[in-house]
Amino acid sequence: MQHVVGAGGDVAVRLNRSSLPLWDGRDRKLAVLKAARTLSPKQTGEWAAWVRPEAGPAIAGRLVGVRKSRQAAAYARHRLLRMASKQQKPVSAESLEAAQYFFLWTSLKATWSRAQVLELYRSRWQIELAFKRMKSILGLGHLPQKDPESCRAWLHGKLFTSLLVERLIGAARTLSPWGYELGQPTKPLA
Repeated sequence: MQHVVGAGGDVAVRLNRSSLPLWDGRDRKLAVLKAARTLSPKQTGEWAAWVRPEAGPAIAGRLVGVRKSRQAAAYARHRLLRMASKQQKPVSAESLEAAQYFFLWTSLKATWSRAQVLELYRSRWQIELAFKRMKSILGLGHLPQKDPESCRAWLHGKLFTSLLVERLIGAARTLSPWGYELGQPTKPLA
């Protein structure tokens, strides 16, 4: 983040509470869950938050949060418990509570509304899902040929098939990491 922001760019990343601690304006650790408890379903929240890199000045930004739908929160808690069971580790009550929310931290200026920041992340998330599907379902992870012309034809065929699949299932229009639409439905990326 420090490199991107230092070069004049901006970031929008999903918050991992353990690997990205955030700080408030008084240089205290930001109580993310305490802030989020005020959110009702479909309501977004925003809080000033700083990231402190190991070297260099703190990076100013904001934490954007939204309460997940009941179904999305239940799925997140189930997944968290399943992963903990596989690793034979306990799950904290705080982690189970945090599963009710979706958080992202961004350095984007206030000219970007919360809804715009969340929509930007949702679009990025859908692109990641599309590539994951292409790699797993369509076998796009590696090229079976060495000849450049054969590789190009193979890739074009896979991409064409992928676009057809996306069009048929209409996934890009309704998926969001928090489980429901915020405002107007958007057009599919494909």
